[in-house]
Amino acid sequence: MSARLTLRGTGVDRDRVPVLRGVDADIAPGEWLAVIGPNGAGKSTLLKAIAGLLPYLGEIGVDGRAVRGLSQRELGRGIAYTAQSPVVPPQMPVHEYILLGRTPHLGYLARPGRRDRAITDEVIERLDLGPFADREVGRLSGGERQRVVLARALAQQAPVLLLDEPTTALDLGHQQQVLEIVDGLRRDDGLTVVTTLHDLGVAAQYADRLLMLVDGRAVASGSAAEVLTPESIAEHYQAHVSVEPGPDGRPQVHLIRPPRIGRDVDVEDVEEGPA
Repeated sequence: MSARLTLRGTGVDRDRVPVLRGVDADIAPGEWLAVIGPNGAGKSTLLKAIAGLLPYLGEIGVDGRAVRGLSQRELGRGIAYTAQSPVVPPQMPVHEYILLGRTPHLGYLARPGRRDRAITDEVIERLDLGPFADREVGRLSGGERQRVVLARALAQQAPVLLLDEPTTALDLGHQQQVLEIVDGLRRDDGLTVVTTLHDLGVAAQYADRLLMLVDGRAVASGSAAEVLTPESIAEHYQAHVSVEPGPDGRPQVHLIRPPRIGRDVDVEDVEEGPA
């Protein structure tokens, strides 16, 4: 289960205002592309366009088939998408919510069958959600809910997985848990993964390639070492950082406080005044 995702001159207008222009990318089957960039760069807009949720300019294709030419059912079978802040029905049991991922595979007015429930059960087992299967979605913690949303997307069995900020509002432990799950599924099932990520260090650790957007345009694309340089981060993020190779050779990004004008005054340097 894998597919090639291609973008050629992709652009999006909002209220006749260009918010994305001329984005090119070729994501190989089983590859993980992280879309990075400062706030307002167009990252989420790009994912929505790929998912067929926004009209777009240029071309977006999955294994050579244009996204704009696919029906909703065909689109759901080819691309699974999770929003940055997905709306979930709080009173729906986890198992039934994940089962909704099978909708693109059902006929008109058809009910989920034995195969759909078996696939749902398998996803629940793989993501270790068994203890929560009968719990209402609204009673889950942030990390648990994120895994459930991911499980619904995986139940679609689509070869392309789009995740918009999958670690938003999660603590470090749950961030790593979700990212490791995604990476494991990508390697085991050959999923083609595209994520937006704010954390440059996380993007460097997990993605095969990075695409940096600034003001709706691609300004850099390549390996983490090629894209994440102190100069490019200073220019596009206005941040002072150091970038050093980690144990596995992937770059690690560290914030550095900018130099202060003048010097701090030590209490001992101040002469006591008259009592």
